[in-house]
Amino acid sequence: MFVADLHNDLVQRMMIGEDVTQNTSSGHTDIERLKLSSIDLEVMIVWVSEKEANTSYFDFASSMHDKLKALNNIEGVTVPVTLKDIISAKEKNELSLPIGMEGGEALENKIENLEYFINKGLFYFGPTWNHSLDWVSSGYGETHKKNSLKTIGLNKFGIEVILTCQENNVLIDVSHIGEKSFWDIKENSKKPFIASHSSVHNLCPHFRNLKDDQIKAIKDVNGLIGLNPYPFFIDPTFKVREEKIRNQYREELNEIANKQETTAGKWIAKQHFLQKKLSEVCPSISVFVDHIEYITKLIGIDYVGIGSDYDGLDCLPQHWHDCMDHMIIAEELDKRGYSSDSIEKIMGKNILRVLEEVWT
Repeated sequence: MFVADLHNDLVQRMMIGEDVTQNTSSGHTDIERLKLSSIDLEVMIVWVSEKEANTSYFDFASSMHDKLKALNNIEGVTVPVTLKDIISAKEKNELSLPIGMEGGEALENKIENLEYFINKGLFYFGPTWNHSLDWVSSGYGETHKKNSLKTIGLNKFGIEVILTCQENNVLIDVSHIGEKSFWDIKENSKKPFIASHSSVHNLCPHFRNLKDDQIKAIKDVNGLIGLNPYPFFIDPTFKVREEKIRNQYREELNEIANKQETTAGKWIAKQHFLQKKLSEVCPSISVFVDHIEYITKLIGIDYVGIGSDYDGLDCLPQHWHDCMDHMIIAEELDKRGYSSDSIEKIMGKNILRVLEEVWT
């Protein structure tokens, strides 16, 4: 079985100096655990939407990319830039770590900056994180800051960004973008696009989730939806339980954050603390698989994948502690009567279908 996970934020831990090549016993992933897990392809993310001071967005993103690219030097690891690289790595039992980008701050409104990262071998490009930009609006922005946005949807430069990516075989990722941006991308796309880590709005009405017409539109372009297991995005009742835990440990969380010097360090330290404290109030894996099943029933089995958001979220569903437990998804699908072929498609085969169309 080929197993693919479409979103991982491990690079933030690398940027604060953590040696993630070894078993760290913290967070959701490190290179050792990923190599030991069932995962064949793990998309590593360059994310600079909340950068450190005294550096530009472009320079910070370039530094992140270089750290991720250097993982290619580890035995048993490859940073692929073609479909052939991914297939070859699987045949050699190597871990594929392609590099994607979440948020377009690093472009700094210059198409040549996008071309710089494309030339380095970009797997996919997500125009926004929660922050809207001059040329594209985010889901958070369209929901909570619509009156202050410079652009709602894509402007002319935004369309140029999308076309430049697709002309250079870079997948567009629509997770995090606003509805107007989504439909502008749909209107201007010439190739399939994906939502790397999003879930179902009809089951959990969060601005980060996809509505039925968006889900159907992704099928129409032969794309893919990577389901996100973050409890906030799959269980509408989780927020109340989460707030109770956060309030209970607020003083400790402040103390933990104050010991860290960087913005990323503060967030990571609090995240690791909450991963343990929230585990008892997280929803079951069954709630997550409900989202997978919803989409398979709505548009079919060929358009579904997994986008765990490892190391980018506070907690996972119960009994899913880290990447070593990734196959808990397949086990739940098997319990529900999904065929071996269907499970293989969901767990990773479907992204190969998309790449065949985008990269050839």
